[in-house]
Amino acid sequence: MEYLFFDVECANCFGGVGKMCSFGYVLTDESFNIIESDDIVMNPDCEFDWYLYKNKNDIKLAYSQEFFRSKPNFQSHYERIKSLLTRPGVKVFGFSSLNDVGFVVTACERYNLPVFDFAAYDLERIVKSDDEIFGSLEERCRILGVDNSDLQAHKSSDDAVMTMRLLRAYCGKKAVSVESVMKAANNVLYSTKTFIKKREERKEKKLRQARYAESRKNSQGGKKNSSPKSGKALSRRRQDSRTITFD
Repeated sequence: MEYLFFDVECANCFGGVGKMCSFGYVLTDESFNIIESDDIVMNPDCEFDWYLYKNKNDIKLAYSQEFFRSKPNFQSHYERIKSLLTRPGVKVFGFSSLNDVGFVVTACERYNLPVFDFAAYDLERIVKSDDEIFGSLEERCRILGVDNSDLQAHKSSDDAVMTMRLLRAYCGKKAVSVESVMKAANNVLYSTKTFIKKREERKEKKLRQARYAESRKNSQGGKKNSSPKSGKALSRRRQDSRTITFD
């Protein structure tokens, strides 16, 4: 058995579609010995969210926009990424993996390529404890005593290595095997089908909300039901730059 840890970065996720600009991975054996690792950098064929290059932003992409644009797009890397994620005997892991699975799905759809089946365990859900382990990938590694000083956050291949180190440290702390972790985590094994189903459910929910709002408007004689604004537009923009969220 082999383990594949992967991470995806996107130029933006506007409209609920992740425009992939890097796919990083590390492939290991059952003892976490690294077999291979790479950062597959690609042209996202879109604008970059301005926030990703803002000076005070804590979420910075590892490369310049020019470097990303100089590379071939996802279509050129499709077969390689597919072969990694569907490699016989491999178990796939990510941190907040439902989003990363979604990025692969929407990338396939953008370029009219077949969506292939694969599933990834979500270490964000697995490696957690309300009173011990919490926070970002980097924070959880720090809590578990993992030294990642040699890695660059938000470089996809380094984030994949960080994810691998997180699982290794968690298994060591809890004195459990990866196999036992996987057996207890079937509810957070997210597949392409899971993502597509949740996306459809979200669309249906939004349609119901829109119909309800329209019916209320009509019942009130066309008056708009104004509500106070949250003042969190920037926070939503930051989140949209990194994830595909579900209601």
